[in-house]
Amino acid sequence: MIQQIIRLETQKVLDLCSGIGGFTLGNLISGGFETVAFCEINSYCQQVLNLRFPQIPIIPDIHDITVKSLAGIGVREVDGIIAGLPCPPFSLAGKQKASLDERNLFGEFFRVLRCVRPDWAIVENVPGLLTAEGSEFFRAVLWQFAEMGFDVQWGVFSAASVGAVHKRERVWIIAHSQSPRRGTSWSQYTQSGTNIASVGGGDDGDSQKHRLTNSVYPLGSRRVEYTAFALGRAAGIAESASNRGDDRRTTGLDKCLLTHPGLDSWLTSATVPSFNRLSRNEIAALPADSQKEYCQLYAEYQSLRRQHAEQIKALGNAIVPQCAALIFERLKTILSQQEKNP
Repeated sequence: MIQQIIRLETQKVLDLCSGIGGFTLGNLISGGFETVAFCEINSYCQQVLNLRFPQIPIIPDIHDITVKSLAGIGVREVDGIIAGLPCPPFSLAGKQKASLDERNLFGEFFRVLRCVRPDWAIVENVPGLLTAEGSEFFRAVLWQFAEMGFDVQWGVFSAASVGAVHKRERVWIIAHSQSPRRGTSWSQYTQSGTNIASVGGGDDGDSQKHRLTNSVYPLGSRRVEYTAFALGRAAGIAESASNRGDDRRTTGLDKCLLTHPGLDSWLTSATVPSFNRLSRNEIAALPADSQKEYCQLYAEYQSLRRQHAEQIKALGNAIVPQCAALIFERLKTILSQQEKNP
């Protein structure tokens, strides 16, 4: 059945706010998609991405993404964009400042979308996105997609539905266009022999660093298709009724994120060994060589603690690959229907 809805060509994907690569792992599980570049600013997450996907280049800052900068790292075709945009502006655990929060990257996401002009996009965030600013922010998101010629499907889906022991509910947005979107903006950078060395700005597309605000929401005369989908029911999986979620808080995360063979070993956190700390007097009573050894061991212990904290933070922000895989299956169905009914 799945084989009938997979497009013959592999879809080239740009992964924004990649974290430790959960979104890309989801497209690998689903099949038919190839991530051609990551965008991730966190240095620890970059290390994980470099370790697990050494062949995929990373642009650290989303503000630097343009057609020109992508061509500079060898990316000359993008069919779709996936983005796990920062959740603190919308998290129920925070102040939900939404458009007023400097961490809100929806404006930059839409700038990249206008610049790269992919055929589809998938966005993941916490359910608080739906209610932020009296739901006006989410309405603005839908309006932005509509203005760019996309139809939108969205829904809330829980990690518990794929076997996790915690809810981890997230809202998923699938935007798709029935007409080819890539225009002339790519042509000047995709000619053979083009050599662009740096990954920087550039003025192709809208280079302004801005945030999505909720000042105006005109829908115009265009009829826009908004579909709230029940992914759990569509996939034959029980769907949670609540939309509060746990806003990226983890509950006993070790070995609970995944059940997919070969993935859980590097997504789960390492165990920090215990360390018997000595007082200053106890350290002073040690022989000189032992004091030096103790200080070295303590420095290594502190390094492990910092790494463990980074791992927990990265896991807390991670996308569950199995959830993403089901979203990609949904996208395959949409793309297949568009091919049958152009």
